[in-house]
Amino acid sequence: MRAFLALLLFIISPVLSAEVRTTLDRYALTSADTLTLTLEVSDQVEQRPDLSALEADFRLQSSQKVIVSSHTSANRDVWTRWHLQLKPRNTGTLRIPPIRLGNELSAPLEVKVSGRTPQAEQSGGRFMDSLISQDQLYSHAQLLFTARLFQRDPLPDGMVFSTPALPGALVLTLNEPRRYSTDRDGEEWEVLEQTFALYPSTLGLHTLTGSAVLIEGEPIVAADKRETFEIEVLPAAHQNSRGYWLPSERLSLEENWQPPISLQPGDSFVREIKLTALGLPSDALPSLFSTDSDSFFAQLEDVSLTEKLTPQGLVSTRVERVRIEPLGPGLLTLPAIDLNWWNTLADRAATATLPSRTLNVQLPALPASLDAILPSTNFDNQNSLADSNSQNLYIIIGLLSLLCLTSSGGWFYSWLQLRQLKVQSQQEGEEEEQRRAQKLLLSHQRAERNTFQALAIACQQNDAENARLRLVEWGQNFWPEHSIDSLEALCEAGRSQTLDFLVLDLDHHLHQDPYAWQGDLLLEAIEKLRSRRLRSDSDLNDDGQAMSLRMAS
Repeated sequence: MRAFLALLLFIISPVLSAEVRTTLDRYALTSADTLTLTLEVSDQVEQRPDLSALEADFRLQSSQKVIVSSHTSANRDVWTRWHLQLKPRNTGTLRIPPIRLGNELSAPLEVKVSGRTPQAEQSGGRFMDSLISQDQLYSHAQLLFTARLFQRDPLPDGMVFSTPALPGALVLTLNEPRRYSTDRDGEEWEVLEQTFALYPSTLGLHTLTGSAVLIEGEPIVAADKRETFEIEVLPAAHQNSRGYWLPSERLSLEENWQPPISLQPGDSFVREIKLTALGLPSDALPSLFSTDSDSFFAQLEDVSLTEKLTPQGLVSTRVERVRIEPLGPGLLTLPAIDLNWWNTLADRAATATLPSRTLNVQLPALPASLDAILPSTNFDNQNSLADSNSQNLYIIIGLLSLLCLTSSGGWFYSWLQLRQLKVQSQQEGEEEEQRRAQKLLLSHQRAERNTFQALAIACQQNDAENARLRLVEWGQNFWPEHSIDSLEALCEAGRSQTLDFLVLDLDHHLHQDPYAWQGDLLLEAIEKLRSRRLRSDSDLNDDGQAMSLRMAS
């Protein structure tokens, strides 16, 4: 019997673990209060809960999805939690029916609502029923407030909304008031609707005061009867080394330019970079291109900031035009641009990236060979002397001899000067080649440090997809002598069994479960490779210095 009970418990335990747990913040309230219903299931569920059963007795004001995860050495636990803000439509004992979340149903609950319904409290067949996109958001993130007025009689032409009020928040009007008719509770209503975007900056719990209805500038509802909503403003969830914080629903980074076909030192070209974000003001968008480089001179020619109001929120754009001039011949590498931001829909960090670009800067056309620049002997003087009517043949011969010696000496001196110029030109060319090689090495080292920092951030955030991209870019700069365009090529260049195993583990998680990947071991292996390279470079420098001392002695 005991074995049978143990087997039965083992069979039903997965069902119990996936049960939807429901809680209420209160079980008795008035018709003017807001009820918070929390649904929680011990699994990661992507689809929204089916809330159609609540529409008869409750009005959904806002909803928020939260995914909570905990990691241990043995396993990883994930919970999906939904917070629902409900406004009662009726009074009395209201029943919250079972709600489907994933493949499971919640248990039914009952709540007592006292007082009169909002429709009964309004006079003249008119009431407000506004909506908010969420009641909990991050600082400087976007909150959508939709003001809605329901009225039985036709709406006057001069009826408008005032802007809502939230302490420490920027408020923007997204569209003009919209009028339409709808059926509600079996009755025909005229509706006036308008959407506003709010961007709070003050942390803590605040009260959002809804819009007032105005006719010719005069409110038709008393100030103490206006709708109120409790809004919690959270601190920034991600700290950035550059100091910016970008909470957005959608963000994209793109470039619009044509790389020059032929490029020489002294030439210049323009690169245009565009950043677009939904749910952020344009002045919150950071600068994109860094003008600090040893291999090129960059100047920011123009910055364009635009904002577009849409029903989904504010769409902001930042466009930078940068003029770039290479400082010398060789390979010119424009570093990759990584922009870290916070995805408010998925509630996790994300990175927008423009890959690095490499251009070939050619040597300018050399002047004519110095061998062709030779002094010519001035024979005109000889001819003029020979043609002159000299009275003494010996004087003529002596003058001709002296002129010949002088010309020969001048030619020999010029030849020596030209030879010295050739040697000096060769030395300068070798020194210039060494400087170019040193700049190229410094450029690779700087690019390797930047890509390693981006790889470290991706590993620390356990972002498998971003870590794969950053790992290939880091390998291209760490082993520039190899052609690395994939994880397999990186493993061949690394020649490390540990790196092969960790890359295979990363590739396995990318195809199976990218959210379960842990990047600490990969980051540790990469740091060991870099430390080994640094020790090797240090030993080579020490050997070179010792050889120089022996030669000097």
